[in-house]
Amino acid sequence: MPWESQKASIRDWAGMIDEINRVITFVGDRTLAWRGHADASYRLHSTLYRHLDRGGGVRESTLVSFEQSMLEAARAKWRFDNRGALELMAQFQHLGAPTRMLDVTFNPLIALWFAVEPKHEKGKLQADIDGRLIAFDVTDRQLNLTSDWGGRDLPWSTPPSGWHDQLPRVWRPPSYNERIPAQDSAFLLAGVPSGSSRFYRKHPGDSTNIPPWRLAEVREVTSVPTKMWSRDFTSLYPRSTPTLTIRIPKRAKRDIRHVLDRRFGINTSSVYPDMFGLAQRGWREIEF
Repeated sequence: MPWESQKASIRDWAGMIDEINRVITFVGDRTLAWRGHADASYRLHSTLYRHLDRGGGVRESTLVSFEQSMLEAARAKWRFDNRGALELMAQFQHLGAPTRMLDVTFNPLIALWFAVEPKHEKGKLQADIDGRLIAFDVTDRQLNLTSDWGGRDLPWSTPPSGWHDQLPRVWRPPSYNERIPAQDSAFLLAGVPSGSSRFYRKHPGDSTNIPPWRLAEVREVTSVPTKMWSRDFTSLYPRSTPTLTIRIPKRAKRDIRHVLDRRFGINTSSVYPDMFGLAQRGWREIEF
């Protein structure tokens, strides 16, 4: 990926922490939200976007229509009539239902665990593959459950300012369940990218000489607006709102997992501390 640092050399835990520290130093006092992908080729698509995509992307109106149907069913058939739209969506997300929310955390070590966690398929541990750590600048983007965001109706049924062409807003929800505080969870919220495509350059460099991706190409890899930035190319501008990425080589994952578990107590049981986590994931790690 052209936006990855070409100077990175990650072979183990020490190299990984060096790269995280370099990102933190690079952005200065900005607030970062982190997300880990166990597969570096994984697209930045929400579960709802993937669920509805039949090839060619998904329109914002389609997402909203599905979300409104979910809310109607939750209130009319399951009797969750006393909860706001965002609260219901947060519950849906953590229990595995598709939503437009993208899980992030304010703790880079938690995001790192998601990027290196072991994967199982049909009861068998899968070989490691390259992963990815993504850092989003969410400075001054945090929302609260005010009358605009905490009510019964979808806050974005009428799109807020910058919904489709500015960086996502971030919401740190209340502790609706045990996983939210355990993961220092937050959610990125934004509309399907639209408007000018000039922000989506194909690689770092002088923007006057680099053609942008078409919006259709952008939507193939992300369901929210992003502004990729390479820290190899130039320092940040005062008003820039960067998204940065670190590729994690598969050779480094085992050592990183070991240190996260033994030194920081970050493992499957701490990240998924509820009975649902045990039933869904814990048994996979039992050697028998």
